[in-house]
Amino acid sequence: MANEILVKQGTDKVWKNSGGDYAITLASVADGAARQGAKGDLGATFASRYAVTLEINLDSAPTAGNVVELYWAASHDNATFPGGVGGTDAAYKAAEEDEWKKQLLLIGCLVVTADADAVVQTQVFVFSPPARYGAPVLVNNSGVALEGDDDAHQITLTPLIDEVQ
Repeated sequence: MANEILVKQGTDKVWKNSGGDYAITLASVADGAARQGAKGDLGATFASRYAVTLEINLDSAPTAGNVVELYWAASHDNATFPGGVGGTDAAYKAAEEDEWKKQLLLIGCLVVTADADAVVQTQVFVFSPPARYGAPVLVNNSGVALEGDDDAHQITLTPLIDEVQ
């Protein structure tokens, strides 16, 4: 009988303003601005693939089809990160985002709908991190600011673990 390779989900790593594993403050990130999250540790042995869920609220209705970009700054030593990422929850390269983000790994782009604060906009991507450590970077190109109270903004990495049965 042939073996099956199934996928099981591991324990989430969550970046959000408070109550997560790592901090990222996404409240009121302006259109055209970016924010980097605190550096995170995926573990000495980590999954080769992750489901990455981006959840945001927008302050007002954007133009449908605009995007919020999500990047990853990978590090093998937990000290040196590409793209000028510092490893702490902070604004990211004000007025230079488009230049510096090119050194980061693109996880994906959440294509927004024309819905404001009452609607949590969500996109799930599959991503393969090349190193144990990393930090997310969000670039807001939605056309409007992110909602100001940070109640629904978060980035979740869920390990996708292949299991032979």
